[in-house]
Amino acid sequence: MYFLPHFVANFVLIAYICSMMSKLSQLKYFLTIGMWQPPGQDAGRWKRMLLNLSRKVYMAVRLFIERGHVDFATQLSFSTILAIVPIFAMIFAIGRGFGLSEYIELWLRNTLSSQPEAADSIINLAGSYLQHAQTGLFIGIGILFMLYSVLSLIYNVEYVFNTIWQVKNKRPVARILADYTSMVFLVPVIIIVMSGMSIIANTTTEHLQAFFILGPMARIGIRLLPFVILTLIFTALFSVMPNTRVKLTSVIGPALLASVAMLLVQWGYVHGQMFLTGYNAIYGSLAALPLFMLWMQLSWYICLFCAELCYMNQYLDYYEYMISPSDISEANRRKIALVVMKHIMLRFRNGKPALTVLEIKQLTGIPIRLVGDALYRLERVKLVTTVGNSADEDTRYQPAQALERLRMGRIVDLLDHACDNRYKNNRFDIAPALDPKTERIIREAYEEFIRKLDNIDDL
Repeated sequence: MYFLPHFVANFVLIAYICSMMSKLSQLKYFLTIGMWQPPGQDAGRWKRMLLNLSRKVYMAVRLFIERGHVDFATQLSFSTILAIVPIFAMIFAIGRGFGLSEYIELWLRNTLSSQPEAADSIINLAGSYLQHAQTGLFIGIGILFMLYSVLSLIYNVEYVFNTIWQVKNKRPVARILADYTSMVFLVPVIIIVMSGMSIIANTTTEHLQAFFILGPMARIGIRLLPFVILTLIFTALFSVMPNTRVKLTSVIGPALLASVAMLLVQWGYVHGQMFLTGYNAIYGSLAALPLFMLWMQLSWYICLFCAELCYMNQYLDYYEYMISPSDISEANRRKIALVVMKHIMLRFRNGKPALTVLEIKQLTGIPIRLVGDALYRLERVKLVTTVGNSADEDTRYQPAQALERLRMGRIVDLLDHACDNRYKNNRFDIAPALDPKTERIIREAYEEFIRKLDNIDDL
């Protein structure tokens, strides 16, 4: 009888563990298979929306981890801290020209209200930066360092956003100079305008306090102003930084989420100060720096995760069925390339507009990631070419050679030998590793295979 309670306790524990393992297995099945199956005909609108949202959030979390955004956030935090003093030095310099330096300082303190020590440090360092930049050799060196810090930050942000959006083409040098220069001078002007709007809004609210209805509405508007400003900033960041066309509808939701998350982080920091008294006692005045860096790191986590959500809003179809090119055989990849090439040639032969990736997917029923892989392989061997700007999301594809030259055998031969030049450049040849007789039989069989394909008139 003494062992009975222990036996029951062990039995309950084992049953609980088995139940948890079963639930984990069900969750894994749902995330990898069940969530990606098409919903039934009887599925309601809300169920479809919830399923679609689940797919986007799951893929955003997965890509956030797989693409190493934790490391990217650390790099961007360092670049931001390096550039923040030169940026605000430039902002204060422009603000002094308009007589708005005090308003900019007030805006900065309100923005960093959760970290007053960091705001004081930035203002003092920016003032010192401007004071030394007016005399001696520091004029040239200071301006160069300021431009390097700011442009380096913009370049790093663009690189990370291009990684998120899978953009392989960089901006041309002329466009980099034009875009980056405009950003450097536009950001201070925008901050000055925002600080002026904040002052006008506060003044207007004070005058409206006496009104019964307008007073409370004005107070609500003032409280919502930081949220609106943050949303506009994130919307501009998510839309402009990637070197590709981004739909506004894909950006609005993640921008709202990023704004809410940033305000929650700031609220948590302010209300968590009581738990940091011991930390401040140990580090003293230096406590502001690591806390500011932690806040910066969390801010970039939020920004990059919401950027992934923007990408998933626009390109969720690319992850349909969760199939990637590496999941299928080389023979099937070749067949998909032939099917894609057939539709491109047929469209060109009939004199109709060239096809986009999405249109090919709709015509063939092939998952869009596999269509994109086939187009990349066909473009690499110069069988298809793009029409229009390659940075446009609606890039269209048409044959790159005369149709009479595009026989099935020749297409397969070019696809199979796409990397031959790379092997030759590396002075690597597989043929000597084979027996001469075996190599000859394989070559003759392959040539016969290509000749038979050339006799097929299906393209």
